[in-house]
Amino acid sequence: MKVLVIGAAGMVGRKLVAALLAAGQINDKAISSLTLADVVEPPGLGIDIAHTVIATDLSEEGAAASLIAERPDMIFHLAAIVSGEAEADFEKGYRINLEGTRALLESIRLASQSE
Repeated sequence: MKVLVIGAAGMVGRKLVAALLAAGQINDKAISSLTLADVVEPPGLGIDIAHTVIATDLSEEGAAASLIAERPDMIFHLAAIVSGEAEADFEKGYRINLEGTRALLESIRLASQSE
């Protein structure tokens, strides 16, 4: 199973990745590869499983499509600007939280049409 974690450098993302590595599987399907993406490069894993680490801004043109091009079997979307930061910089919160998510969903939709 190919797994994509967007927001992998954040607190929740790091804990999720650690839990996935500890389990080694999801619903009795072995994890064959991990793609870890965030606006800053997620920390290295030092593990044996195939993995890719990508620093990318999900809201930038083509970023979501590039992540989806690998055809992950499961996607964890954890990228977000939260609480005070989103309130202090409304445009950044809007761009990441809304436009980034919209770009991801649109990329998934387009990829599913090409099957």
